[in-house]
Amino acid sequence: MKLIFLIPSSTIRSTTKKTIKSVVGGQERLDVLSRCLLNLSRWNNRINREIQLLVYMSHEQEQKVLSIPISDKFDTLQNEIDSTYMMLDVLSSPEEYNAEYRVIRFNKLLDNLTKDSSIFYLTSEGLSIDKQKVLTQNNLSLCFILGSQHDLSDEQEKALFDINHIPISLGEKDYLASHVITIVCNHLSHLDDN
Repeated sequence: MKLIFLIPSSTIRSTTKKTIKSVVGGQERLDVLSRCLLNLSRWNNRINREIQLLVYMSHEQEQKVLSIPISDKFDTLQNEIDSTYMMLDVLSSPEEYNAEYRVIRFNKLLDNLTKDSSIFYLTSEGLSIDKQKVLTQNNLSLCFILGSQHDLSDEQEKALFDINHIPISLGEKDYLASHVITIVCNHLSHLDDN
């Protein structure tokens, strides 16, 4: 059973030249992805699930997903600088990390994910993660869509509501994507222990 985190982004591009200086606070917000990668690398050996990070690039010249399986290749990450360099490397040489780009429309990606995954969308109107029985009741993979409604275009939001997604809440606060990963993985690790 996989644990998938999907991050839609209208700013990240596969074709632009990037340097470490252009990342921090840059327009593409690769610093967000770097923190997520660092966090997932830390959880990789702590939970009994195959972890995958999907980055959907929704810029009109992209319309593709970067699929990154989190493996022992990321075990060397110690801090955000390490993860930023590695994220830059993954974007430019995905095959070295068993990652791949695939051109696909967002609605088709969601359709594909629903075939073998329960799809969770984080929203304050959702049921608390503690009350989500589906987390333990099936053998489907779990896919969490990170980001707010501001990260989705109207078309993407419609595609999300056209599928059978599960609204889930982490409480009243807004969290960074990397912190959401910690909360979800911590919760799942406790479920796996029981």
